Amino acid sequence: MVSALVIHVILPSLRISGGVKEALRLGEELAACGHEVDVWTLWRGSHAVAANGLRVVELSQWVTRVRWAALQLPALMLAFARRAARGRGSGWQIFIFTHYATSPLAVLIRPSRRWFFVQDLEWRFVRHAGLRALLKAVVLGLYRRGRLIAANDYLASELRALGLEVAVQAPIWADAAFRDEGNRERDIDVVMMLRKGDHKRLDLYRQALEQLACGPQHRTTAVITPDDDIAAQVAAHASHLDVRPDAAAMRALYARTRLFLMLSEHEGFGLPPLEAMGSGCVPLCRDSGGVRAYMTGELRELLLPLDWPVERIAQRIDDLLTSPEALQRYSTAARAVFDAGLRRSQSRAVSVAAAMWSATQSEVRS
Repeated sequence: MVSALVIHVILPSLRISGGVKEALRLGEELAACGHEVDVWTLWRGSHAVAANGLRVVELSQWVTRVRWAALQLPALMLAFARRAARGRGSGWQIFIFTHYATSPLAVLIRPSRRWFFVQDLEWRFVRHAGLRALLKAVVLGLYRRGRLIAANDYLASELRALGLEVAVQAPIWADAAFRDEGNRERDIDVVMMLRKGDHKRLDLYRQALEQLACGPQHRTTAVITPDDDIAAQVAAHASHLDVRPDAAAMRALYARTRLFLMLSEHEGFGLPPLEAMGSGCVPLCRDSGGVRAYMTGELRELLLPLDWPVERIAQRIDDLLTSPEALQRYSTAARAVFDAGLRRSQSRAVSVAAAMWSATQSEVRS
């Protein structure tokens, strides 16, 4: 039996992103297991997500600005240290760092209480080779002086290949709310989610949208994005455009759509295609790494090589859309994979808490 822990989930901000949502969901699951969980944010983000009922501690009132982050870090570290000192004596405190921007604060916490929730290999997002190498060295150095929670098998394997030990896995999976048994008419051919970031490959999405809209088949497309400027850029070629829809709206959209297209260069997981799979929407993804966690069995046939040009991807889309039998087979497989993973992920909070408690007891014994 694991005694109650006091767990602090450290986030850059509550801005809308898959990584933030997954960290909050893990916190919520740990709280449901009887542990005391709160969320600490370094900055305020625009279009904040709900904290799932968890108490939020704001370490500053600054709005997220990348160009100011390094200058603000010393003040944030001081605020963090003061807040952490207040909690001493309140139980077994654990700190879960969720993003490379939060990692420097880990040096203020003893190693046994220092945990990193690794949802991606974040240095891969940096375009400049020198900065990428520097960020990788800093992040891996911190990882080696803490304990790692890997979000899936792919990440666990990559971390071990780098000589790191993974303490426990907390497999990310889509929320059960995305499961939809309905057999609605699928009147949208392709849905995609567009985000900022070089690795997200907005350039490829824009090419694909233009080709699908202007090609001989005139495919019906839907775009989801949290970013107003991206919406403005693609509005001319998207048949449907949804800016910051809620989960219910996304589920309804997925249930109307035949294919989910993901063109990212790299993903630690890539949650949106999996969410779409819950309603039988068929995923078609570039082989960006983390998507292999759910593109299994027959769905492996829908992994696209990274060197394929947009024209070849568009042809693959047309081949699928003109083959109802293949689409139905992949749709059935997508729902089956979604259900199997949902069952496996339901006990992850218990495993994470047990690993944390074991680490604190090892500290006591030493």
